[in-house]
Amino acid sequence: MVHMKISDLLESPCVKILSFLHEGGEVRFYELTDLISSRGTLSDNLGDLEEEGLIRRRIVESKPIKSFYSLSEKGDEVAKHLSKVKDSF
Repeated sequence: MVHMKISDLLESPCVKILSFLHEGGEVRFYELTDLISSRGTLSDNLGDLEEEGLIRRRIVESKPIKSFYSLSEKGDEVAKHLSKVKDSF
């Protein structure tokens, strides 16, 4: 059995992304690189969150292509609960 402290969970990349989007609304990929410096980790976590239906990705066809990320309704609800947990620590 794996044990994880709540404080560690709240610092996980997915939780950081959800919290950032909850506070800032729609952002571009590069804005999230300040939050998570490893582009591979960031891409993996964004993919996981999108697959779970917690975030939406919007692509603008331009040069270079622009990717925007925002919370889905489900993601907004989860982020609100995470914020409450965070505030209690």
